[in-house]
Amino acid sequence: MKHTTLGLALLALLASSACSQAQSSPEALAKAVQTAFSKGDFDAARKLADIELAPAQLHFFYFDAVRECASESVCSTSTAAADAELITRLKEQAAQMNAEAPKVEGTIKIEMKAKDGSSSGKMEMPYAKVGNAYKLVSIAYPPTEIARLKATSSESLLKEFFSKGIRDSKGELRTDWETVATKLPADGGEAGKAFVEQTRKMSAAVDARDPDAAMNSGSQMARMIYRDKGWDDKPIALADRQAKLRVQALRMLRDVKVSGGYQFEDAAVLLIDARDGIGWSVRGPILLTKDGEAWDKAGDNLVSFPASP
Repeated sequence: MKHTTLGLALLALLASSACSQAQSSPEALAKAVQTAFSKGDFDAARKLADIELAPAQLHFFYFDAVRECASESVCSTSTAAADAELITRLKEQAAQMNAEAPKVEGTIKIEMKAKDGSSSGKMEMPYAKVGNAYKLVSIAYPPTEIARLKATSSESLLKEFFSKGIRDSKGELRTDWETVATKLPADGGEAGKAFVEQTRKMSAAVDARDPDAAMNSGSQMARMIYRDKGWDDKPIALADRQAKLRVQALRMLRDVKVSGGYQFEDAAVLLIDARDGIGWSVRGPILLTKDGEAWDKAGDNLVSFPASP
């Protein structure tokens, strides 16, 4: 259950094809949001938001709200004025991302109550008129920032990552991690091969809409996220698990290529090129830690940007 506002850095980066039925008023938009979210209609929800230039993580937060309203919560929407505090937060978050805050005409508020009565939450999503329709809006990268991200090299991202320090097995932050680590071959050695295979298996599971295959793809986190039973040991409906897989896939790495790296103890830093679930290019260093036979992500210093046509 979410207890934070989602309209901030989450929604201003969404730019999609025109709605089949343009939302002619904020009230119509609120009604359409409630209908799409309650039905778990991802395609309808996509048309209600201006998100083409939103990074994958923001897509994930948006569509995870759609998933939650359709499966775990009862959601209701209403319109409200955009207050000064929200506008300020949007500008601050945009500045942190080297992005631009959207023009905001008001907000769609979503009240979320867990169906089992365990919790409740609220989301606040800004809207504005885009063309002839009202849509949810959010922070967007300007062309200059997209160009900067595309020009950022993996080597510079790796140097920056090492300068911040990496913790060793004792929890000590090591800014000398690179000097004590062993340089890996171009394929990343054991860690690189394992990570490429794990992401390949996960991509296949996503394409097959198979949460069982995702659960058994090799990652400890995957075993938890896509489990077939809840914490109460009751079975989780297949449709709910498939919806979770679809949403999580938005921020997954696919088509991973490794170009070297470093290893120290049971941690490895790999240099990768990949794409994510929304088709953006991803590059930079990723930190993995070994858990049994699996290598799980423990950090990164990646950049992502729209793939070139």
